[in-house]
Amino acid sequence: MAERMHDTEKGFHRKPSSDGPEKPDYTLHDTTIYDTTIGNVKNTGKATSWGVKVRQWIRTSGAEEGGIERVPSELRTNQSPRDLFSLFMSANVGTATLAFGALGPGLFALGWWDSFLCLLFFNIIGSIPPALMATMGPKLGLRTMVLPRYSFGWYPAKIIAFLNLTNQIGWAMVNAIAGAEILYDVGNTKLPMSVAVLIIGLVAIVVGMFGYKQVHQWERYSWMVMLVCFCIIAGFGAKHFQNVPMGSGATEISDVLSFGTTIIGFQISWAPIAADYGVYMREDRKPFQVFIWTFSGLFVSQFFIEILGAALMTTVTNNDVFTAAYESAGIGGLTGQIFHGYGPGVVGFGKFIQAILSFSVVAVVIANIYSLGLNVQAISNHLLVIPRLVWSLTGGVIFLIAAVAGRNHLSAVMENFLNVIAYWLTPFLTIMFLEHILWRRGYAYDLSAWQDKQKLPLGLAAFPVFLVSTVLAILCMSQTWWVGPIALKVGNAPYGTDISWELALGATIIMYVPLRWLERKHFGR
Repeated sequence: MAERMHDTEKGFHRKPSSDGPEKPDYTLHDTTIYDTTIGNVKNTGKATSWGVKVRQWIRTSGAEEGGIERVPSELRTNQSPRDLFSLFMSANVGTATLAFGALGPGLFALGWWDSFLCLLFFNIIGSIPPALMATMGPKLGLRTMVLPRYSFGWYPAKIIAFLNLTNQIGWAMVNAIAGAEILYDVGNTKLPMSVAVLIIGLVAIVVGMFGYKQVHQWERYSWMVMLVCFCIIAGFGAKHFQNVPMGSGATEISDVLSFGTTIIGFQISWAPIAADYGVYMREDRKPFQVFIWTFSGLFVSQFFIEILGAALMTTVTNNDVFTAAYESAGIGGLTGQIFHGYGPGVVGFGKFIQAILSFSVVAVVIANIYSLGLNVQAISNHLLVIPRLVWSLTGGVIFLIAAVAGRNHLSAVMENFLNVIAYWLTPFLTIMFLEHILWRRGYAYDLSAWQDKQKLPLGLAAFPVFLVSTVLAILCMSQTWWVGPIALKVGNAPYGTDISWELALGATIIMYVPLRWLERKHFGR
């Protein structure tokens, strides 16, 4: 007989497997009653008829029914930490990462070797926070956006969840349009851009909304196919790559620091969802193993694909043909141009490779779709009544409609917007890890308190520090839409030098440690 858990875990069960490691079976046993706990008060009511039917359909379809509820030990499986390597490899071995690497020579006017060294060292630094966050999934069984409650408190944590929800929907739009642009170029503009966006978006929504198991299955193999395609591009493009010399002086320092900030920001944007993909692993998985597999997936994928992007961007140096290709179709134009000069057969083969690569963005969009459903539930306990699948589907439809409507102009606007609002990540993650290292060493979290605001901190230290440090980061930023006054003072006009993450990190440490000590001393939580 299925075991029954207490409170929000009540009614969940697992099915024994006789043919190998047990598999996640996170389904509600009782389809007519839902339980939610807010504070110390339990509200129990009859689920609506449509809610019952939705849950029955979820169960019969094999989708994941659970949301942000803690995954107890009874539901854990023998899932390997290697799955985190494949997940982050697949999500980053794609055309968006390739285009990002091209920013070194293209936007920041760096040469080949300084771009290479920036991508090497700043990717090492940027991979650490998401890898640390990923270790909390198996140890605690809690989704990423539930964890801020243990430092920010009940209500400020909802603001963090909303910020991350905006990130997930926005990046899903940007990535889907980026993949569709390549598919559009492959079809010689005969395939309408709207149809290209729909094709990529619908594939991602179907996989992402079904849940944990389906996401991991897709990510387990996607990177292998895409990596072969990128190796082919590297092989054909090698003879065109140029050793652009690096710069020197104050301008070079400014460009290196600004590019480094962008690299770190691109990496740490994975941290607010990193724990979502290990909650079904057994609690006895060693955090070091989880960290290493996650770190390796993030670093290897981004570093090697980004240096290929930087190398592709060097082809425009003193080469009118590649310059014209880039001005016409961006990084996709460069990947297509390298196949020219070998005959029509090779050009056709190149289009085939590009067509495959256009679907590389599916791997990252399905992660956006899956985690945004969890983010919605973290905003309000009342939203737990509606299954995560419904929220993922709703968010997916919203992102797809917006992406189709703004397919010609929205991508650049959204990317600039997302780059600006990403400056909250350094203060947020610094607070999270200070809390973990100084006050919750050994993963000493009260797991019964995850939705009990009476047991959680008040956020009197975390939220004010978060606001002040985020404002400081904004004053130090250098982006298309905004160059902060501190950034201008440090570097040369008109772009200045982006030192946002360095100052935000230092300010957060200086302010949070004493204020959190006082909060715990006076309130005991």
